[in-house]
Amino acid sequence: MFRRLLLACATATLMAQAPAISFDKLHHDFGRIPPDRKVAAKYRVTNTGNAYLNITQVRPSCGCTYTVLGKWSLAPGEATEIEATFDPRGVKGLVRKSIEVVSNDPKTPAITLSLEAEVVQEIMPSVESVYFHQAPKSLTTRSQVRYTSGNGEPVQIVDVKAPGAPFLTFAYRPEGKDFVLDVAFDGRKVPTGQQRGVETATVRFTNPRMSQLPLNVQWDLKPSIQASPVELVFQDTVGKELRQKLTLKQADGRPFRVTKVRPSIPGMRVEGLNQKAATVELTVILPATVKAGHATEVLALSTDDPDQPELTVRVVTLLK
Repeated sequence: MFRRLLLACATATLMAQAPAISFDKLHHDFGRIPPDRKVAAKYRVTNTGNAYLNITQVRPSCGCTYTVLGKWSLAPGEATEIEATFDPRGVKGLVRKSIEVVSNDPKTPAITLSLEAEVVQEIMPSVESVYFHQAPKSLTTRSQVRYTSGNGEPVQIVDVKAPGAPFLTFAYRPEGKDFVLDVAFDGRKVPTGQQRGVETATVRFTNPRMSQLPLNVQWDLKPSIQASPVELVFQDTVGKELRQKLTLKQADGRPFRVTKVRPSIPGMRVEGLNQKAATVELTVILPATVKAGHATEVLALSTDDPDQPELTVRVVTLLK
């Protein structure tokens, strides 16, 4: 009985001798900061237990935050600081980062600190890229970008240039401290044979610290020739010659001719190539030599239509 009592007392004593980690705060908010200035926060850490506290790891969540720890081992009642520095370069908007602190505290072996900031550029675009998807060849389509002041000073655009893109025009106007940029895409000015592209416009400002920003413009034209169906599916048993109808229609009603076909399936052929019309009816023939299985191929067609000299139709085979 006496031995049990001594063992219980010893166990209680060992359990009472333990470190305890404590922080003056777990979160720091830097508020609004510019993208070119590093900021630092200090977290005061104290050993509120009655045994040595050993901090073994301090792990930031990303490379834009790095830390310095004053002391890795703290006696009971002793304190030190973790200084966390955040580099906002290449970051914008609301950002939240974390720092994991690992120690020998038996109750809290890992604890997470956090910091946040709103990285504000002097000039902030509403978007960095403009998309003109399926733009009509015969019309002008438009998009808009707003440039907002991040430091309270008015934004003013000097000019906008997109070298080598005569189909893009720009107009801009002030709205309060902001500037609104209207981007117009004129499909009629796209060079013959081009169907899609990516252009880079340079927007210049009067602000000396941020004198210019790039604006990416991605575009593709609505097909001049529409294929129906958009996908040819051959589903049957092997050893048969299979046929599918393919209709090609010119959107503006202009006659055209298919001048060449390039199937990716050996032996595939197309009938009806000699006709010239606004609507061309073709027959696509899958040879009996195609093996069983599921495959996705492409049928490429060349035309004499200046707005769409090339088009492709997907071909799917499901043969047993």
